[in-house]
Amino acid sequence: MSNFLLKDPDCVFIHIPKTGGTSIRKGAWSRRVQGPRFGHIPPEWDGLFRFAFTREPLDRFLSVWRMFTIGPEGDPDWSLPPDARPLSLDEFFDIVRDDSIIFDERRRTFEEKIRHHAIPQTHPFNCLRQADFIGRFETIAEDYRLIAERVGQTARLPRLHVTARGPADAEATLSPKLAAAVRDYYSDDYRFLETEVEHYRALA
Repeated sequence: MSNFLLKDPDCVFIHIPKTGGTSIRKGAWSRRVQGPRFGHIPPEWDGLFRFAFTREPLDRFLSVWRMFTIGPEGDPDWSLPPDARPLSLDEFFDIVRDDSIIFDERRRTFEEKIRHHAIPQTHPFNCLRQADFIGRFETIAEDYRLIAERVGQTARLPRLHVTARGPADAEATLSPKLAAAVRDYYSDDYRFLETEVEHYRALA
C-alpha cells in the first residue's frame, strides 16, 4: 500500500493492505501520521524503527474481494468506489493478476484500486523487506504489544476497517482450481512466510 511516519512515538509503518493497518494508523496513533509515501521510504525517515504486518495470502485475497464487493465496517472514511460492480471470485482474480492495470499512486479506477490492495505482499512496491520487525495479522494483538513496548506506545489497538464477514475457510470458499491459481500467484508470499519471515520476528 504505502509507508507512513507515525508520530509520538515516532516510527515507520509499512502498511500492507488488509493486514490490520487502519487500526494502527487511525486507531492506536490517532491519525498522528505523515504520508503516505508510495513505493519507497524517504531517507529522512532513516534511523527510525520500521514495522509491518503480513497475512496468510489466501485469506488476504478473500478479504480484499469482500472489501470491494461488500465493503468494510468501522471506517467512515472509506466507501466502495463509484464505479464498483459485483465480481465473482474468478472475475476478481482476473483483475488482480492483470499486469496491465496500474496499482501505484496513480490508481483511480475500480480495477486499479483492487490491484493496489491485492498485489503480493512481497512486491517491491510494498517495501516489506525494509522492515525491522514483521508481525502477523493472525497474531496482531500479541505482535502489536511487542511493537508498542519497543517504541513506547501506550494506546490500545482498536478494530477499524474490518471487512464484512464471509466464509471463514478460504479453502472451502474458493474452487480447488482457483485456490491453486491464487496460491501460485502469491507463491513469493508463501515462500517468504515459510522461509524468511522469522528473520524479522526478533526485536532488538
